[in-house]
Amino acid sequence: MHAYNFLSILSLKKMKKNPLKKQLYLESQAKNTNFTTKMLRWVNTTSAKMQMGDKLLSPFCFCILLILFTACQEEKSKPQSITYRGPLEEAENIEVLYSEAGQLKVKVKTAKQIKLPSEDKFFPKKVFVDFYAPTGQVTTTLESDSGRYEYRTGLYFVKGNVKVVNTQKQERLFTDELTWNPHTQKVYTEKKVVIESQTTGERINGIGLDANQDFTQYSIRKPTGFFNAPAGFSSN
Repeated sequence: MHAYNFLSILSLKKMKKNPLKKQLYLESQAKNTNFTTKMLRWVNTTSAKMQMGDKLLSPFCFCILLILFTACQEEKSKPQSITYRGPLEEAENIEVLYSEAGQLKVKVKTAKQIKLPSEDKFFPKKVFVDFYAPTGQVTTTLESDSGRYEYRTGLYFVKGNVKVVNTQKQERLFTDELTWNPHTQKVYTEKKVVIESQTTGERINGIGLDANQDFTQYSIRKPTGFFNAPAGFSSN
């Protein structure tokens, strides 16, 4: 083993004076080379021949190197396609009306709407929703810090300091997030909720809620507390 290494070192030392022989020796030691590696070795071999005095190869080698360099530069300069994911449009002072059999049922208002390429809509400012009785009177109001409309499901999501007031029953609901389905006319959440009676002062705490959209009927999924408070007591 040591003798073999010693002979290899001697062979390489002898080849220092002859770059062409050195290059051919390195090529004979390489295995499983790809096309790019072979091209680079060919250029090195050609350069070695030039050093040995083969001046006829000089222009040809220069042309090959120029072609390879140009191809690399063209590959780098190809424009990269970028998919636009920003808003399609922005609008201010939006008002959306939902009616049934010619009667107004729901009115959604917000100061700003951002429409995305997915057809979803984002409401970054406060959202106000009015629910109407068949008589045309507002029975329930809703407000939140922000909201979102999902085109694929047709659902509205409101978030942040959500407050719902049922003017007929004199009840108020407080939660962090609420989902409204205009098709089923249902409202629900999985977050913590507080329902307060403005007439008796009773408060119900719980987690999760299902209700019809005007909040005349509701059920708390997991009640966690109930107590009486002075009439008119406010949670906000």
